[in-house]
Amino acid sequence: MKQLEILIVEDNEADSIKIRSLLVANGYSVCGVAASLGEALTLFNEHRPDLSIVDIYLQGKKEGIAFAEKVNAGETTRHPFIFLTNAADRHTFEEARMTSPLSYLLKPFNELELQYAIELAVEKFARADDGYFAHHGGAVSVLLGDVFFVKRGNILAKVLVGEIKYIEVDGKYCKLTYGNDKFLIQKSLRQLQEQLPVKQFMRVHRNYLVNLKEILKINLQDHEIILQDGSSMAFSRRYLDELMHAYYVLK
Repeated sequence: MKQLEILIVEDNEADSIKIRSLLVANGYSVCGVAASLGEALTLFNEHRPDLSIVDIYLQGKKEGIAFAEKVNAGETTRHPFIFLTNAADRHTFEEARMTSPLSYLLKPFNELELQYAIELAVEKFARADDGYFAHHGGAVSVLLGDVFFVKRGNILAKVLVGEIKYIEVDGKYCKLTYGNDKFLIQKSLRQLQEQLPVKQFMRVHRNYLVNLKEILKINLQDHEIILQDGSSMAFSRRYLDELMHAYYVLK
């Protein structure tokens, strides 16, 4: 599981140190700190952060808004960002709102306000209308592109879709196996199957969805799939033809 990578765009050294400290303490990774528009764009293009926290005013100019406008210029670079500012006037707010920030924090702010702003920004960007982060039982997540953002306790981390081993039904929800960890996902197996890459993940049983690259052996006699880590799962005959078509079989 990887940490959420955040870019800080802030020219006030004391504020940037405070923000970095709060982020690191809450399990996030800071990929860089920029004090100007040029630095911010360079770091953004270099690291492609999951989220940016942006002060509206840099060196006395509204370069934070300019950064947001440039980042939002194309579909390939759009990503969630949060505005910070000392300015409480309506004109600044309206100008900033035109860039579609996912949260807007007035300084000074506290740790809890920043944590909530981060979660809401990722959740809104992923269009998670039913509010997965609002649940407090176990790990929950939203899917954005090829990454699950998973919340466990106060930490929001990344799970790369391509590294998921398999997903199994667990009551009304599903349990995702990733490395040595398991995460509860508040979606049905059918919903997850519709979101995951069809060429990589396949339904092999009414209770299992497996990453094809994790399959080591298929025992046709015992209807069993052996994974790379030695674990196994049953497969149903109804999915056998589709499963066999996913591989080039030598006879």
